[in-house]
Amino acid sequence: MEEMNFEEMRNQFAILKEQLNKQEIVNDRLLRESMKTKSQQNINQSKTRVWVAAFLCVILFPLSYLNNVWSLPFALVSGLIVIFCVVCTSLIHRHVDKLDFMKDDFITVARVMAKFKRQYDNWLHYAFPVIILPWVIWACYENAWRRNPGGANPWMMCIPIIVGVAIGAIIGYHFHRKAVNAAQDILDEIEEKGGVSNENN
Repeated sequence: MEEMNFEEMRNQFAILKEQLNKQEIVNDRLLRESMKTKSQQNINQSKTRVWVAAFLCVILFPLSYLNNVWSLPFALVSGLIVIFCVVCTSLIHRHVDKLDFMKDDFITVARVMAKFKRQYDNWLHYAFPVIILPWVIWACYENAWRRNPGGANPWMMCIPIIVGVAIGAIIGYHFHRKAVNAAQDILDEIEEKGGVSNENN
C-alpha cells in the first residue's frame, strides 16, 4: 500500500514537473517574441529613419547649391556630415542586427542591448555639440549673412533655420528615446526573468 502511494506521488511529481517545464518554454518564447517586436518596431526603425533622412538630404543639398541657396563648401560638408552620421548609426546598430532573439541566450541579448543603449546615448551627447551646433551656426551665416536679400535683418533671417532645426531635433529626439527605451525595456524584461544577473556574476 505504501509502495503504491509512493509510486503515485512520484508520478504526480513527474506530471507537475513536465507541466512546469512546458510553462517555462511558453514563457520563454513569449519573452523572446516581445523582445523581437520591440527591437523591430523601435530600434531597427530608428536606423531606417536615418537612412531615409540621409537619402533626402543627399538629394536636397546638391539641388540647394544649384539653386544658389547654399554655397558649395556648405553643401559638400553637409553631405559629408550626413554620410558620417549614417555610418556611425549603422555601426551602433550592427550588433543588434545580428541578434537572433529566438535563439541567442539572454546574457548575449542583455550585453548587446546594454552596449547599444550606452553607445546610442553617447552618440547623441557628442554629436550635438561637435556636429549639429557648428552646422546650425554655419547654416545661419549662409542664410542670413552670405545671401542676405536686400539687406534684411540677419537675425530675423536666422529664425527659419532655428525653427526648422528645433522641429527636426524634437522629432529626432523622440525616435532616439523610443529606441533607447526599447533597449531598456528588453533589459528590464531579462532581469525580471531572473538568472541572468547571477550568471553574469
